Amino acid sequence: MENVNTTVKLILMSLVMLPMISSLTLAEENATGALTVVDDLGRTVSVAQIPQRIVSLSPSNTEILFALGLGDRVVGATKYCNYPTQVKELEDAGKIVIVGGYVDPDIETILSLHPDLVLASRTRSTEAVSLLDKEGIATFVTDPKNLTDIIRSIERIGKITGSESEASKLCYQMQSRIDAVSDRTSSLSKMRVLYIVWHDPVKTAGDGTFEDELIEKAGGENIFHDLSGYAQVDPEAIAVRNPEVIIACSGMGSGADGPTQWARTERGLNQTQARKNDRIYQAEGDLITRAGPRIVDGLEMLAKFIHPEAF
Repeated sequence: MENVNTTVKLILMSLVMLPMISSLTLAEENATGALTVVDDLGRTVSVAQIPQRIVSLSPSNTEILFALGLGDRVVGATKYCNYPTQVKELEDAGKIVIVGGYVDPDIETILSLHPDLVLASRTRSTEAVSLLDKEGIATFVTDPKNLTDIIRSIERIGKITGSESEASKLCYQMQSRIDAVSDRTSSLSKMRVLYIVWHDPVKTAGDGTFEDELIEKAGGENIFHDLSGYAQVDPEAIAVRNPEVIIACSGMGSGADGPTQWARTERGLNQTQARKNDRIYQAEGDLITRAGPRIVDGLEMLAKFIHPEAF
């Protein structure tokens, strides 16, 4: 009888321990198993295990990594990666190394950091990607064209870094905020909007740019939607299209206020509705041009400029 009781106890203990053993095995596999993801260029990128040393070659990718809680894994970034503030703090502490710009990163510096993953941008790092591929460095390229692409890029970065749940949560929050803006502005009249990228010469954002999509979702109508990409325009063309709202991108360094001051003082815009009604605003360019989580902040900012009555 005692042997029977002992046998029963062993069986019961086995049943209790089996799920625990399975969980430990699964966790071990998740920690050491290879990850394979298709990047935005359709390239299959594989890492042998969850990356622990990551180099970012664009500010937007850096922002994504930190938003996913992966700041402690970033060992290299560009000199333009200035957000969040922890980036500078980690640089000062010697934990993040500057690898150059996003157009001309230093390959030797990147290799010296022994990264197990590099996040690059197609528009900025094409040559670097080819060189890193030759060195056998796993390089994931982002190339988003719109808000949907940005969210998809974040999901893929979450997968290649073993942070799928964090990415899913972030993407859900972003989409919810995008939908909230659309809900508030969809029934309002479309305001004619001019977006000024730069003032000397005057450049605006046309079809195929983030700014164009954000203006539309924010309840506006981009007066130069018929142009493609970033195009040069003149005051006469602007006056003819008579914007009701003018949004100027903040510039760099000493020229930060240049586009806004031009919009406020250019005589050719005197008769526009935007000038007459003092509807000229300055937008933080990084919020609108970086393909990362903060682009939703940019959308909300534009919506408040275009339809302040709704917010």
